[in-house]
Amino acid sequence: MTFDRGFEENWTVGEILSAMAGTEHPGYIKKIILQLQQWMEESMSPEGADQGSDPLSALFDSVMEMDGEKLFTRLEWVDEYADLLPNLKKPSGHEDVIVLNVGPTDFEDSLRMAIDYASLFNRKLCRRVWMISDTFIISDIYRYLSHIKALGAQGIVFRFLQVTPWGWAEIPLAADSAPGNRIVWNNRKDGAAPGEDDRKRDDRLTR
Repeated sequence: MTFDRGFEENWTVGEILSAMAGTEHPGYIKKIILQLQQWMEESMSPEGADQGSDPLSALFDSVMEMDGEKLFTRLEWVDEYADLLPNLKKPSGHEDVIVLNVGPTDFEDSLRMAIDYASLFNRKLCRRVWMISDTFIISDIYRYLSHIKALGAQGIVFRFLQVTPWGWAEIPLAADSAPGNRIVWNNRKDGAAPGEDDRKRDDRLTR
């Protein structure tokens, strides 16, 4: 069954239920994750590395060299959809804020940045916080859980995405507000950026 949602598109029952449950991920979020995974993979396998080296010797080689500037240069396009943090320039001011915690970045500092930006610096506009991280520290999450719940009471949704080079998953931070009862692992799938129709559809589903 479908429902008319304008001149160009129809919504299925499944899409409506997903939108109501808050389980959809906008196309631009998926594109950020893909670019982050590509960057992580490059950081683990830098150019010039000897792929045929002795496995035992590789244990003592430090091949993980994070180039944060390269990553954020690639993500300049995000400003059209959301406020990206950390950032060298002042964010434009969007309903969505994306906080990246990757490489040597301190997990608690990123968590605090996400909460402060949503509750203080962009509180009039912010409706969703997406924290995308390669780390998950339960003790830090627990310490700020009351802050996250307070944001939820103000209508600001806090969503945490854990990313590895091979896949990613959304981790619910508060059981009473988390959609569904399972964590779904999304295998990495290299692909093209979402088209204009996909972006419009995804944006609608998250509001």
